[in-house]
Amino acid sequence: MFSKDSLHHAYFIEGEKTVVLAELEAFLMDAFKISRQGNPDVHFAHHESFGIDEGRGLQEMQSLRPVMGDKKIFILTIGSITSEAQNSLLKVFEEPTPGTHFFVISSSQRILLPTLRSRMVVVTHASAAKSDMKGEARKFIPMSPKSRLEFVAPFIEEKDKAKVENFLQAVVGELHKEGKMEAVREILSLIKYLKDRSSSLKLILERTALLDL
Repeated sequence: MFSKDSLHHAYFIEGEKTVVLAELEAFLMDAFKISRQGNPDVHFAHHESFGIDEGRGLQEMQSLRPVMGDKKIFILTIGSITSEAQNSLLKVFEEPTPGTHFFVISSSQRILLPTLRSRMVVVTHASAAKSDMKGEARKFIPMSPKSRLEFVAPFIEEKDKAKVENFLQAVVGELHKEGKMEAVREILSLIKYLKDRSSSLKLILERTALLDL
């Protein structure tokens, strides 16, 4: 997934977070003897929604010099990221301080604006579950509204906006094949709300579950 000799300064890794994180930690240890645990030069954080305040904080932290070695590592697992935050990171991801490397992990690269994507190396990990979502969508659509509400409960609990977007896009794809355009338009309008940091996954998914599909 990465090269020790040509490590880029900014990666976006699309995949299942726990799997990617474990593989990334193993790489850092094998390649550079860098451990995440107890290392002041490795900054790890999870954000359900990464906003402008988090972006500014990241800018400040990356400007500091390493404490123990010659590298600073930032590992972020995120569900979504606002447009304002992405714009604030353009310069940082294009020209970070020397020895700084960013690894952003999420379940879908669709959360990225083209401008930020162009400054990162985008890696699709084997754990990325795009095809699985098609199967989930096929199971979801013919269910009763009550069964659909039960079906989306784990998505609500997990609070991963990118994963929810993958699922809803898969539902849209299946409905489009069946010519159910009214439902397609309704779900596409709900997907737009996912970009809003304050949006409620619970309301969006429950609304989808109650639609006439």
